[in-house]
Amino acid sequence: MIEDNPADVRLMIEAIREAELDQLATSRYAYDGDEALAILDSAYNVGESFHMILLDLNMPKINGKELLGRIKGDARFADIPVFIMTNSDYKHDMIDCYKLQANAYIQKPTDFKRLIDFFIAVKKSLELNHRLSVFQIEMSYEEMKVAV
Repeated sequence: MIEDNPADVRLMIEAIREAELDQLATSRYAYDGDEALAILDSAYNVGESFHMILLDLNMPKINGKELLGRIKGDARFADIPVFIMTNSDYKHDMIDCYKLQANAYIQKPTDFKRLIDFFIAVKKSLELNHRLSVFQIEMSYEEMKVAV
């Protein structure tokens, strides 16, 4: 998770716990793009891999779009699914991110229950596929929205 707002990080950590995703996966956090690149580099050097990256767009140092371009442009990390999770509802941000090969673009839920639902969808994907399926996550997440 690459997020510069400590309050959002705390909410996401709590939502991950509530969804019991923390029982299947370990989370790592970076507060800016430089820190994120350092974490990715060091993990790669010791053979650690990531199942997904949650990326905020508005960050200091390296903004989310630039970081997305660097991640997807690096052969070591290009296959890691990157989910943009942002407050931005600007259509051009979404288009730019998909052009930079983001796997999904999600507006940060304003409701804590919806955030938990997102992480439940991630957990289901890992349990069913032993890896992330972007399609399955988006489908499960939308199904939970309709069920409310």
